[in-house]
Amino acid sequence: MTKVLFILSAVVILVASFFAYQNGREFATVRTNISAINASIVGEKQTEKKVVATVGQLVADITRVQGELDVEGEKLKAQKNKLAQADSETTRTQTELDAKVKKQQELAVKLEKLPKDVKPETIAEDINRMKKEKLEFEGQAEAKKKEVVAEQDKIAGVQKRLDEVTHKIEERRKNFERNSLTSRIIAVNYDWGFVVIDAGKTTGLTQDTKLIVTRGALTVGKVSVMAVEGGNTMASIVTDAVVNGQVIMPGDRVILENLVQN
Repeated sequence: MTKVLFILSAVVILVASFFAYQNGREFATVRTNISAINASIVGEKQTEKKVVATVGQLVADITRVQGELDVEGEKLKAQKNKLAQADSETTRTQTELDAKVKKQQELAVKLEKLPKDVKPETIAEDINRMKKEKLEFEGQAEAKKKEVVAEQDKIAGVQKRLDEVTHKIEERRKNFERNSLTSRIIAVNYDWGFVVIDAGKTTGLTQDTKLIVTRGALTVGKVSVMAVEGGNTMASIVTDAVVNGQVIMPGDRVILENLVQN
């Protein structure tokens, strides 16, 4: 009887040891899974913070660029006013020059039509006076010509500055529109690893432009532009940048990874 009880005790001890070992392994597996989940949650929070920071920076840049556009618009308006004033001054100067030339021509005609019976003692005096007036009018006409040239040079300078301001505004407008890109994925080819985006050449996208794919407040992954045709863009999926096994889907939003600096 004692031997039987001893054998039963040994069996019970072996069974208990087996279950204790099995439970220990399961507990270690559960603990490892919990650590992995916690690490994944921390990564998602960090990604979310980065996206929020990126969006905040984009909003700040948009506000700054809009302010600069307003300032440049005021400068353009001032340059246009200066150009209009210069045009008016040039017109006035040209009118005065034409009047002086006309008067000079009239004096020349008078000299040719002097009557033959004019007394010698007065003709020399009259001719000298007319020549003097002619010389004065010629000097005035030459001065007016110089004023016209100066005004034309001034207008050319104003026009050049106006063109520079206009070009600068246009460049900043293009950069503003490119940095404000918020397009969406309209198709995904999982077999070949590319997507189609509803943004074309007018958005300023070029080959190898990097785009971040988002869904709501979360970052899903990245794509790299391969070709821009018409109103659509084809981009390859950057496989090692897909976040936590996410799948890029139609309807996901894309934004620029790097903003264009002015």
